[in-house]
Amino acid sequence: MKLLIIDRDQTERNGIQWFIKRYQLDVMTVLEAGNFNEAVEQIEAENPEVILLEMELLAQSDSNRLRKALSLNSHHIIGITAEPLFKHALEALSMRALTLLVKPIDLSLLKQYLTHAVRNELRVQQESLPLIGEHSIYPSLFLDQYEIEQEFTFCLMLEAEILEQNEPLFHWLESLNHLTLFPLSKRIVAFSTEETLEELRKKAKAIIREWSNTQNTNLNIAIYDLPRKSVKDMYQAIKETLKLRFQHGFGQIFLVSELPTFQSLDPFLTMEQQRLWMSSLEQNDIQTIKHFLYSISTIKTYYHPDTIRIHLTSILAQIRRFMLKYQMEKRIDLEHRYNQLFEIILNHPVLYTIIQEIVLLCQDIMNQVEKQKEKGQFDYVNAALDFIDHHYTDDKLSLDQLAEFLGISPSYISMLFSKTNATTFKQYVTKKRLTHARQLLQETNLTIHEIAAKTGFNDANYFSKLFKANHNISPSYYRQQVIG
Repeated sequence: MKLLIIDRDQTERNGIQWFIKRYQLDVMTVLEAGNFNEAVEQIEAENPEVILLEMELLAQSDSNRLRKALSLNSHHIIGITAEPLFKHALEALSMRALTLLVKPIDLSLLKQYLTHAVRNELRVQQESLPLIGEHSIYPSLFLDQYEIEQEFTFCLMLEAEILEQNEPLFHWLESLNHLTLFPLSKRIVAFSTEETLEELRKKAKAIIREWSNTQNTNLNIAIYDLPRKSVKDMYQAIKETLKLRFQHGFGQIFLVSELPTFQSLDPFLTMEQQRLWMSSLEQNDIQTIKHFLYSISTIKTYYHPDTIRIHLTSILAQIRRFMLKYQMEKRIDLEHRYNQLFEIILNHPVLYTIIQEIVLLCQDIMNQVEKQKEKGQFDYVNAALDFIDHHYTDDKLSLDQLAEFLGISPSYISMLFSKTNATTFKQYVTKKRLTHARQLLQETNLTIHEIAAKTGFNDANYFSKLFKANHNISPSYYRQQVIG
C-alpha cells in the first residue's frame, strides 16, 4: 500500500510522515512531493492508492498535468488546505475526496480518514481476488454477470450512525440470526426470507429499537421493495435510498419505492441571497437566517446532498465575509469554530445538525459584533464591499457617498480599495452591475432598457456599450446565444 503526500511545506510533510510511523498506520510506503511536477512523476511511477493533496496546488495556472494524472487512476484523496474557502470545498467535492482537512490538521481526523481509505482499498482488492468463490455475494454487488444462489425475498442495507460501530453492528446482528449478512466497510448488506414487507418492517423496527437501547445510538435500514432485479441493481438502489438520512436523520426505515426525485438547487447563492445574508447578519436578524436555512431542509422538497453541501459552503463564505468585516477572524475561538463548521458541512451525515451548527455560529458572531464596534475594530474594505452590494443598483452610487457612509475621506477608501482588491471602486461597481445584467439577460424577458435601469445604469446605450466592451458581444446577441 502506498501513500503520497503532496504539500509544498516540507515541515508539514515531515510531520505527517512522523505521525504515520508513530502510530503504525497500515501504509507500507510513504511517498512525498513538494510541487505538482514531482506529484505527477510520483503518481505515474508509483500509482499510490491514497493521496494527501494540498488543494492550493490545483489553483496554479499550470496544474493541468496534475489534474489529469489524478483522473487517470482511482485514488483515495484526502484534501488539505490552509484556507477553508468555498472554492477549495467545491474542488474537493468535484474530485470526490474523502474529506477536506484544514491546517493545522486535526491528527485524530487524519488517522480516521487514512484508516478508512486503507481499509476500503484492502476491501476492493480482496473483492477482486479470484479466491472469493464462484457463488460469493460480493461480485454480484458490483458485476452484472454474477448472481447468487441463496434464496431470499428481500434485499436490505443497514447503516450505523457512527462509522466505527459497523463491525460491532455486524457481530450483534449475527447473534440475532435473523438475516443473511454481508459486511462492507461502511454498511451491511443483508437478505431476508420474510414472506411479506410488513413482517420485514416489524423486524426492522425491532432491530433499530434494540440497537438504540443497547448502544445508545441509532441506525438506518433501507429495504428494496420493488420487483426483483439483479443483486447489483438492488444494491445500488438501496445505497441511493440511504441518502435520505441527510434530511431525515437516523432511526429510520427507508423503502426504495418511496425514494423521491431530487429537485434542482442552484449550489451558488444569487446576488440577492448574498445581500440577504449580509443584511441579516448586520441587523442581528436570526429569524430570517433560520427561515432561509430551514427552507432548504424541508422534507417536502428533496435536494441532492452534494448540492446542498456546496450551497451551504456558499453561505459560509458570506459568514466569513461578515467576520472579516469586523475583524473577528482574530478571535481564536470563533476562528476555530468556523473551521469546525467547514468540516461539518462537508462530512456530517445529517442536514439538521449542520443547520443547527450554522445557526449557533451566526448567533455567537452577531453577539460579538457590538463589542467589536465598541473597540473600533472595523474592516473598511469589507464594509465597503457590503455597502456596494446593497447599493450598486442605484445609479447615483459614488465614491463620495461610500466615504461618507464609512466616515473617512474618499481618497483614503480609494487607496484601501485599490490596494486590497487590485481594482478601482468604479471598475468594481461596473463589474458587479454587468454580472447582475448577465443574470437578468439569461433568466428574464426584461428589455435591455429595463435591465439597464435595474442594474444601476441610467443610460441603456451606455450600458450596451460597456457590455460589449467587456464581453465582445452586445446584450441582445448575448441573450440569443444563451437561450439558443
